Amino acid sequence: MPYEELNEKIRNEANDLLNALGLMKILNQYGQPCVHGSYSLNLMTWRDLDIYLEDNEMSVSKFFDLGKDLAHSLNPSKMNYRNEWNGVSPHLPRGLYWGIYTTILNNDWKIDVWALESTQFKQKQEQFAALQSKVNETNRPIILALKNYLHRHPDYRKKFFSVDIYEAVFEGIKSTEQFSLWLENNRGLKYLF
Repeated sequence: MPYEELNEKIRNEANDLLNALGLMKILNQYGQPCVHGSYSLNLMTWRDLDIYLEDNEMSVSKFFDLGKDLAHSLNPSKMNYRNEWNGVSPHLPRGLYWGIYTTILNNDWKIDVWALESTQFKQKQEQFAALQSKVNETNRPIILALKNYLHRHPDYRKKFFSVDIYEAVFEGIKSTEQFSLWLENNRGLKYLF
């Protein structure tokens, strides 16, 4: 399936998941949700949603209530919890996290939900707006092609991420070979794609 068609198909499924199946309704009960990532960039290559939930009054107890509601609604096979208020990881936001793995509409989905306080939520919004402003009709097809090729790599989302692909393409990278060199020069990672 051509990359643009795949992006549109997955985004339509995501719209159903968010709206018709009630994910946004649940999230709205716990704060102000905002969908980020490839969904909002219109660059989807696999079934993954990144959601930030603004709530200055979030507690661990309230976050587990959210987790319970998400589990009842989404019927996941697995949910991962992180408390990044306590275990501060350099590449992650300070907040609470649910990583949800579920099968909906006959497809496997990964849904990341981060509960953040307002200052961090605003920072994420600003960073995302800056990223979004760089995506255009010239670089979109290159990003989609690279993401489609690389998203099954075992180190994708572990050692290198979509944002690396975006930044590399914004700097003029157009092929997997060039991206290999970019990763080596910018991240110290050696791959032959």
